[in-house]
Amino acid sequence: MRVPFIPLVISAANMAHGLTLDRRQLAPAATTTGSTATPTTLEENNSISQDFESLNNDTSSYYLGYREEDFAKPYAKYWNPVVAPLTKELISGLMSSPWANALTAFSAHEAFDYFTRPGYLSLENGFSIDEDGTVMIAVRSEIREVTGDAYDWWFGWHSVETARYKLWNPVAHQYAYRVPVTEDWTNATLQQRYIGTTSFIDEYVGNDASQLSIQFVDPASVGFNTTAWPELGIETIVVGKIRIGGFTTTDFDDVSYLMHQVRRMPNGYRELRSRFWIAKDNHGTQQIGHDLAVHCQIEMTHLGSFLPALYQEFKDTV
Repeated sequence: MRVPFIPLVISAANMAHGLTLDRRQLAPAATTTGSTATPTTLEENNSISQDFESLNNDTSSYYLGYREEDFAKPYAKYWNPVVAPLTKELISGLMSSPWANALTAFSAHEAFDYFTRPGYLSLENGFSIDEDGTVMIAVRSEIREVTGDAYDWWFGWHSVETARYKLWNPVAHQYAYRVPVTEDWTNATLQQRYIGTTSFIDEYVGNDASQLSIQFVDPASVGFNTTAWPELGIETIVVGKIRIGGFTTTDFDDVSYLMHQVRRMPNGYRELRSRFWIAKDNHGTQQIGHDLAVHCQIEMTHLGSFLPALYQEFKDTV
């Protein structure tokens, strides 16, 4: 049975989460929006990155969009709730999903081979399901001017404050928290800032919101030879274990992963090739295949629209 493609429609009521709608939810923030205060820089804070608030497990307090306190953030001018439409390639790929797994499916532990081959694989947009019921999701997004450094920086910077996380997918992201609460970034590379951390997030994937845990790991732990990446045009690959439902730092199945590859194209711009593996007993279904693919392309395309400027302005902050 194939899952039909359902266009994403966000109503004003949904955006406001049942509350009075702030008109600023409907259009990009004005360039003057936001606090005049400047965030703490690496030097001022001894390079210590820390969560801005305590862990909040009360899902009834989560909300979509920005509120007054969010618009006061120094980066609020990058808030833009208007997201781009899905690409024709993704829509077509989802209409044809699930694809034959014999031609398209491989495990996260085989990605070091398949995901570093030149060119493109049989499945770049859509999903397939293997014999064990694991859903493999593929999404290609254009992030033209996002460098590998900017992408790695984003994964270290955004997870300590929910308002930062919401910039990424304004129609789906509700909450973010990072474990450990504090991280010493002294002499740490951009990748080292997030590898070994776990993000607790709450977001809508399709019709439903859910708590998820993503534990970022060294790509070498799943077989990648990072020294070979430059000659392949690969600027970074972010790798994380995924658990759907609840917050955890230990309950991962070693089957469910995400991988996001930033790769230079011949025209000099970058593309983002994403893969997810969701095990059957980790809510892996055809519906999650469809919904996570849609969610991924919305947020990655949206990230590409503001990350280059955000990185230039805030790259020296914690």
